[in-house]
Amino acid sequence: MKAIKFCSIILISLLFFGADNPSENPSCKEIIEQMLDSINNIKTQRFNVKATERVGDRIYFAESYIKLNINPKKIYYKSLAKGTELLWVSGTNKGNAIVHTTQFPFMNLDLDPFGSLMRKDQHHTIFELGTPYVGSIIAKTILNAPKDFDKHFIYAGVVTWDKKECYQIIIEYPDYKYVEHITQKGETVTSIAHKYSTSDFKIRNKNNLSSYFGTIKEGKKLQIPVPYSNKAIIFINKKTFIPINIKVYDEGGLYESYEYYNMKNNIPFASDEFLKTYKDYNFM
Repeated sequence: MKAIKFCSIILISLLFFGADNPSENPSCKEIIEQMLDSINNIKTQRFNVKATERVGDRIYFAESYIKLNINPKKIYYKSLAKGTELLWVSGTNKGNAIVHTTQFPFMNLDLDPFGSLMRKDQHHTIFELGTPYVGSIIAKTILNAPKDFDKHFIYAGVVTWDKKECYQIIIEYPDYKYVEHITQKGETVTSIAHKYSTSDFKIRNKNNLSSYFGTIKEGKKLQIPVPYSNKAIIFINKKTFIPINIKVYDEGGLYESYEYYNMKNNIPFASDEFLKTYKDYNFM
């Protein structure tokens, strides 16, 4: 599977903002510039995340521990509540993830990361875990209307969260709306979402495709949310310039939030840390 690319993040840093370091009292543009630059320089990530996602009329909560190697793409995921573990490594296992469940029959499963079993009631695929995806969405959104930055991005001061001083950035898009898209040959909901830098889960719900994960028939009319949301609040760690708390809102209120704890960036992994035989894992 393709890993998320960061060309848009690089373009933002070099073309829109410039390459200067942020001042002692940075502007909103300087904070976002440094955040995108810091995200682009991430090679590895380890973190705990508390996720809140709205699915229909219900709110789902989950807490997990995640390891990411950016290039080549390698992913380890563990649900802290259920104990379920997942491994995905680029170029292996025919593109499938290895999933170990702690429920009967206690076995490893090879699952398609884009399939219905792994996407059920999930806003994102495993490839959108961590802050690189956040940076990609923000960068692409800015590139779509670079002259409107000051209209949409607001610096709201410094706040303390999880005992860390953070820059608070509010992103607002009052012109958020749904636009019509006519599907082309070979398109999927996920590929269309990437094209518009928006939520594939929301596209599914809006167009009654919640349980469909294959290629969509050519010529079908879909309603696409543009941009990703009408409001987001981001806390950016002052020390690392990495976002550690993200809340996203839409026409229905809180759509999703992600709170990152114990984040460690750019610490090398052991050579066997993405093998199912690794000493800390329970794969069979």
